[in-house]
Amino acid sequence: MNLPELTIYDFENIDTFKQLQRKFLSEDFHQQQDIPYPQINYKEDFYIGVAEPYEVKAGKGYIDNYTIEKYYFQKDYLKSAIKSLATEYVSDFYYELRENYLDNTKERKKYILLERKNVASISDNLNQFDFLDKEIYYELLAQFLDIEKAIHNPTLTNDKVFKADRLTLKGWNETDLVTFFSFLRSQKVIDFISDAELGRFLERNFCVERENGEVSFLDNLNKRLNDIKNTNKLNDRSEKRLYNLFQKFNRF
Repeated sequence: MNLPELTIYDFENIDTFKQLQRKFLSEDFHQQQDIPYPQINYKEDFYIGVAEPYEVKAGKGYIDNYTIEKYYFQKDYLKSAIKSLATEYVSDFYYELRENYLDNTKERKKYILLERKNVASISDNLNQFDFLDKEIYYELLAQFLDIEKAIHNPTLTNDKVFKADRLTLKGWNETDLVTFFSFLRSQKVIDFISDAELGRFLERNFCVERENGEVSFLDNLNKRLNDIKNTNKLNDRSEKRLYNLFQKFNRF
């Protein structure tokens, strides 16, 4: 049984809710056996048949068999799936921010405002689902409250807060970082990966902080890595800074 993944957009309107019900129905054992399934009332609970396999002893061996169990849309599926609605949405929301909007405050704000608008549009019309079992309906309302609380967090547009997702290097610059990892790669201290892959890894996991405390995110590091590889030469200034840094090991 491959049940549909529940999302906030299933509650956008009655039509999207019916689409969810049709996906649920498609997992019915009888329907998969080309047996027509009766029409349903979308406001009422209904069930699908789920095959539960078991073995039956036959002589010296066993044969496979199955029973058909009832699995209800509201009582079994919705009641369970709806409890993680906020967790799943917020997880996807933060992933999208980190992957596509972390380095651009202006675009990040636009994306956040759009999501707030979309969520509010759905949340404002949840009363159309008040036919659901009371426990499920109240849980639905609670899940949307959690979502709205998360996406209205004022720290979402604060670069200082967002840098916590990356390791901050103080006193380094982009060239120092690229020089250091190019050296590690050339010495086979790390596995060899392409300039694009290494650049993407560095951009997603590191940032540098200038002397005035301003956070500088990294971009286009693959080009810097490619330049070093093509010239087969590290940056002299960065090489000297790194050399002086690691000379401090002698003091321990």
